[in-house]
Amino acid sequence: MKKIILSLIGLLVIGMVANAQVSFTPGSFTGEDQVTITVDVTGTPMAGQSEAYIWIWANPSGVGPGPNGTVNGDWSNSSTAAKMTAAGTNKWSFTFTGTTLFGLTPGDLHDFGFLVKARDGSKQTPDYKPFAFDPLIFTPTKLRVFPSKVGRDDVVTLNYERTLGSSVDENRMTPASVTITMYDETNATVGAPLVVNARSTSDNIWSASFIPTASFTAGAGHKLKKFTYHFNGTVLNASGGTQTATTSDASVEFTEMK
Repeated sequence: MKKIILSLIGLLVIGMVANAQVSFTPGSFTGEDQVTITVDVTGTPMAGQSEAYIWIWANPSGVGPGPNGTVNGDWSNSSTAAKMTAAGTNKWSFTFTGTTLFGLTPGDLHDFGFLVKARDGSKQTPDYKPFAFDPLIFTPTKLRVFPSKVGRDDVVTLNYERTLGSSVDENRMTPASVTITMYDETNATVGAPLVVNARSTSDNIWSASFIPTASFTAGAGHKLKKFTYHFNGTVLNASGGTQTATTSDASVEFTEMK
């Protein structure tokens, strides 16, 4: 029994030491966030190697589906996409976004594990696991986008929740459209503002969708950097007629997808 207990303690210490060799930037992240792993392989069979590849998988805790990362390739022939970046002596890094890497929704991503290997699988580190994704916490706001982090080629849905308006007109307004203004990395406007019809999607919520690169083209040598938007509509005035109204502007910067 004493030997069994000592063995279990030894395995626990090994696991703690292995995980202590791993750091993340940022330090906490959800399945929708871009995160960089940095791992020190000193003391493992991968120490001193001139190149390294990640082998990564979802939900090693057994909660939810557990697919391998789409970059993995074959064990005996890792894909080029799995190649890690040198980050110092015996240190390697890899950047990914969980939902993209595993093809799962944020709700299906609980944790992940990985190891570092030679391309042909002849050498490898121990498993590093599990590392948890932070849960997504939904906080309703007057103006919000879906998904919460958007790329230039995504279908972007803009939402307005009337009950959260910050003025009387915003609380009473019946939205009809959204005005979107695009900017490049120099903060210069790109083309003319785009107006998209809004639709009621539930009580007191209106939405409109667009694809940034399908609606705006940056000038030569430039790229789409961010956009602002506001909802337009009408409210009843004191005499029972209608008058135009708009919400305040919200600004959204594109996430650089890697």
